[in-house]
Amino acid sequence: MILHAPRSWRELSQDQLRYVFGLLGTFSDLTQIKTFMFMRFCGIHVQKWTSKGVFCFMRGRFGRRKFFTITANQVQSLIHQFDFIDSFDNMGVRLDSVCGYRAVDVNLHGISFIDYLSAETAFQVYLSSKKMENIDTLARILYRKRNGDAPKRLKLDIAERTGVFAWFCYVKAEFARQFPSFFRPAGSEPTKWDLLKMANIQLRALTQGDVTKEEMIKNMDCWRALTELNEKAREAAEFESKYGK
Repeated sequence: MILHAPRSWRELSQDQLRYVFGLLGTFSDLTQIKTFMFMRFCGIHVQKWTSKGVFCFMRGRFGRRKFFTITANQVQSLIHQFDFIDSFDNMGVRLDSVCGYRAVDVNLHGISFIDYLSAETAFQVYLSSKKMENIDTLARILYRKRNGDAPKRLKLDIAERTGVFAWFCYVKAEFARQFPSFFRPAGSEPTKWDLLKMANIQLRALTQGDVTKEEMIKNMDCWRALTELNEKAREAAEFESKYGK
């Protein structure tokens, strides 16, 4: 018997991705989640539990059922191919649409710097408050109308909210890889007011104190802005290393 199932986030179809996000938003036990994934993605239907394991069937050619028994140990060994769900850091995918709205670029190319700052703020406030309204705020930045405008409101289900959270976790990991000098590990999570202060510091660093440039910087592509900030952080670190504080 040959079983086929995805081995990475990028191999998941949109329907499979939505299913996995639904599981992650509903259950906390990763072994249980991976078992559900194994059964569903391999097309295995459970008939009953027996003393030898689980009596199941799969549909073969012409819809014929092929019955077999699979043991708990066999399931445990087979579900390791789903270990990729243990982390979002290398996910590289997201739900293409929610509530009829289209996702922006998976790596946030084309997103303005001010929208990125708003997204980061919503994400950090969610981490500290655990209020889902902050995930909804984040989703309104990451999903857009056909004309590029942000929706005024979204009614997300648990899979979509989990997907938004997972996507931004991936974005943060990717930005840390791309801009290592700027995104250095912090000792603790910043508060909402720390974030506002941090955003203002970032804007001042890019405008160099020239308030007339502020609107231009806010509307700059976030990748370009972060590239500049990363270079400034790298130069500052080199100066500190060479000359001390």
